[in-house]
Amino acid sequence: MHARVRAGVCLAGALLAMPILGQDGDPLPIGSARAISSPGAYRLVADIEFDSTREVAIVISASGVSLDLNGRQIKGPGGKQGIGIRITGAAGVKVSNGRIADTAFGVVVENSHNVTLMDLEIRGQGLAVTAPPPETAIMIVQSRAVAVERNNISNVGLGVFVRGSQSWGNRIAGNTVTAGTNGVLGICYNPAPGDPKGPRGDLIYNNLISGFGIGIQVSASMANVFRENTIVFRSSAFESINANDLDMENIKTHLQ
Repeated sequence: MHARVRAGVCLAGALLAMPILGQDGDPLPIGSARAISSPGAYRLVADIEFDSTREVAIVISASGVSLDLNGRQIKGPGGKQGIGIRITGAAGVKVSNGRIADTAFGVVVENSHNVTLMDLEIRGQGLAVTAPPPETAIMIVQSRAVAVERNNISNVGLGVFVRGSQSWGNRIAGNTVTAGTNGVLGICYNPAPGDPKGPRGDLIYNNLISGFGIGIQVSASMANVFRENTIVFRSSAFESINANDLDMENIKTHLQ
C-alpha cells in the first residue's frame, strides 16, 4: 500500500514537471507580447512590435523553457526604451533563432543559471550615449553558466554586459559584435548595484569585436579568460585593472 502511494506521488510529481506542448507535441505558438511562467517549448509565429507603454516584450520566469523565435522579429519602440526578452529567476532556458531590434536591452538574464542565447540577431539604432547605459544587446546580471554563442550583434553602444560577483562560469563565444556610430564598449565586465565585486571564472573566446571605442573593458572582476578574440578598436583594445584576468592570444587592430 505504501509503495503504491509513493508511486502515485512520484507519478503526480513527474506529470507536474512535464513541459507543456501544443497539439501533436509541437511547441506552443506565441503571436504577441506575453509572460512565460510555465515550462515547455514555445515558438514565435508572428513578429512582435511593442511601444513605450510596455517595458518588456517577453518575460521568462519559468525554468525548463525553450523559446524558438522561428526567424521572427521582436521590435521595440526605439529611443533606448524597452527590453526584448527578460529571463529572470529561471534555469534551463534556451532562446534562439530570431531578431531583436530597437530596444534599450535586447536580452536581459538576471538571477538565473544554465541559460543559452544562440543564433540571435540583435540590432540597435546607433544612438548617441547621452546618459549611461548605452543601447545594449545582451546583459547578464548575477547569473551563472550562461552561454552566449553565435549571435550577430550590430549598431549598438554596448555589445555584451556582464555584471556582479554571482555571475560566473559563463561562456561568450563565436559572436560577431559590431559597433554603431556611437559604439562605446564591445564587451564589459563590472560590478552590479549593491555588489562591489564583478564576475569571475568566465571564458570569452573567438569573438569578433569591431568598431567600438574600447573592445573589452573589465573592472573589479577576477579569473576571467579572454582568449583568441579579434578586436578592431578605435581607442583601446583591452582595458583591465585586474592582474588575474587573462588577455591571451587576442588579435588587436587599431581602427584609424
